[in-house]
Amino acid sequence: MAPDNFVIGKVYFEGSLLHPRYPIPEIETWIYVGKNLFADDEAGEDAYYFINPQKYYEDDLKQAIDDEDFFEAIDGYYMVLENDLDGIMDIDELAAWVAMLKDADHADQAF
Repeated sequence: MAPDNFVIGKVYFEGSLLHPRYPIPEIETWIYVGKNLFADDEAGEDAYYFINPQKYYEDDLKQAIDDEDFFEAIDGYYMVLENDLDGIMDIDELAAWVAMLKDADHADQAF
């Protein structure tokens, strides 16, 4: 995804294939929170930050989930350097990527 299209607070997905032979997707959900947020970010290459949805919406979810340990175990920020953004997708890109999995090599054995 082009980094200029990221919108703070919007949901994005990271997709990869789990198995070396079969098109088994592994999909993570992230919320974009900004670029170059910390002083120790590497100079020369932009760093894009995402956060786990459970952490982003923690205050809202605490009303429904009465378990403090649940929130402590959640990962915080996920940093992606500009050169590695090719695996980050919006909902339309994710839908297209998932749809093409059924036509991938060995899909008939996986699905």
